[in-house]
Amino acid sequence: MTRLSDNSNKFSRRTFAGLLLGAGALSLVETSTIARVFGQTKRSMLWLSAQTASGEGLWTNLKIEGKLPKDLNGALFRTAPGMSENFGTLLNHLFDGDAYLSSWRLREGKAELRGRFLQTPQRMKELEAKKMLFNEYGTFAENRNNGGKNQPSVNVIEWNGKLLGLSEGDLPSIINPATFDFEGYENFQKGIPNYLTFTAHPRFDPKTGDMFAWGIERRPPGNLHLYQIERKTNKATLLYKFSLNGFFMTHDSMLTENYFLLVVPPMQYDVQGLMTGAKTLGEALSFNENLPTRLVILPRDNKGTAKPIEVELPSEIAFHFGNAYETTDGKIVFEMISGNNKKLLETLRNWKRDFYSVSSSNNLPQTLKQVTVDVANRKVLSRVDLIEAVEFPRYDLRVTGQKSRYLYATEKVYGEDASIVRVDLQTRKLQKISNGKTRAFGEPVFVPKTSTVNEERGWILAQGYDSDKNETFLEIRDAQTLEFAARIWANGQHFPLGFHGNFYTSV
Repeated sequence: MTRLSDNSNKFSRRTFAGLLLGAGALSLVETSTIARVFGQTKRSMLWLSAQTASGEGLWTNLKIEGKLPKDLNGALFRTAPGMSENFGTLLNHLFDGDAYLSSWRLREGKAELRGRFLQTPQRMKELEAKKMLFNEYGTFAENRNNGGKNQPSVNVIEWNGKLLGLSEGDLPSIINPATFDFEGYENFQKGIPNYLTFTAHPRFDPKTGDMFAWGIERRPPGNLHLYQIERKTNKATLLYKFSLNGFFMTHDSMLTENYFLLVVPPMQYDVQGLMTGAKTLGEALSFNENLPTRLVILPRDNKGTAKPIEVELPSEIAFHFGNAYETTDGKIVFEMISGNNKKLLETLRNWKRDFYSVSSSNNLPQTLKQVTVDVANRKVLSRVDLIEAVEFPRYDLRVTGQKSRYLYATEKVYGEDASIVRVDLQTRKLQKISNGKTRAFGEPVFVPKTSTVNEERGWILAQGYDSDKNETFLEIRDAQTLEFAARIWANGQHFPLGFHGNFYTSV
């Protein structure tokens, strides 16, 4: 008998896992069977919470633990990279995979769940060819010259009765909120040129509903464009166009009464490596700890004369931010989640390769900080650490640009012992709840209970994953106390926790 080498055995297990996941996605194998097989392997929670979605459809007969609040009416829309492999090609990066949309619709104590891959033109071409044709963020296709995809897998927002899926690499995808049909691309009455990227984190004026969004030219010199897009007219007005002196990954933003804030970490793309085809976007992104992070402060009321104000911060990786507000003496206070460990980018680059990792510890070195800057003197006055190992900060969006008191985040996101955290920014006290080692949480979304602004009256909705059941769920808790209200199970389905989503009552 021929004895297989360790490498051959490893390949065999991975191939089997890929086939099993594919069969689950086609409903050829029950998810409970897949869960039992997975339970016999030493998988990390990180991989499990990002594995290929098990199916597509509309599920109405959902199991609900607890009692669904009858006054919680609307839909939580979320998007995620929905695959860990593509026609036999194992994907590498957490950002890789076709966009998978989900909606949890809640109405008078009842719930339904819809899940579907977005049928973009590029996905349809791959399905027809039955092979991976286009490059992903961190994985090359066999023919690298076909280019990449516009994958709206980072965030999904409501805009004038439709959904916009945001990829951060190209124009937003227009999505039908009832069916998840792909309906083209949004250029805001041709106000946004098609050679720009488009942020996955626009900010909205809570009074007017206007959107503030930016994009970076996908060509030298890579100027950044900042737009104000009117809610009523869908018209985009260019406020700024300036150079960042290189191609940097600028992910999130903040909005105050008078300013738009961008944080530019020293996470820079290797342009030569990209242009020669030697590196994927994920491989080309590196962190330069010898360069500062830049806070770029842009006056909103720009008549053509305003100039960007830059404040240097310590060198740090920063993806996400909370709220920001101005003080009466010319300061700006904001919350950010940051760290300076290069391993973070390496972890993202190899996220989906780790099939059988024993370690499920996430604990990415990210800390929630509250920062105060002096705008006139362009300097940092204070940086206060609030809590470690957290991500995805959210707050009551109705107080954007004002001094808010509460912020919510997920501790040990995607990992074992993940917790939903409530931070009192006034007293700096923390509350948190955990569901144990077998359940992970994604982003917590604040949903107000009343039409009048009251940060203490609301619900927290967080999508989660149970590794024992290999099933997704939606957790609902009281925002003030974090007390349990309800848990809705996904009818045996699982899909990646993803990054961002939003709750709406009107679509």
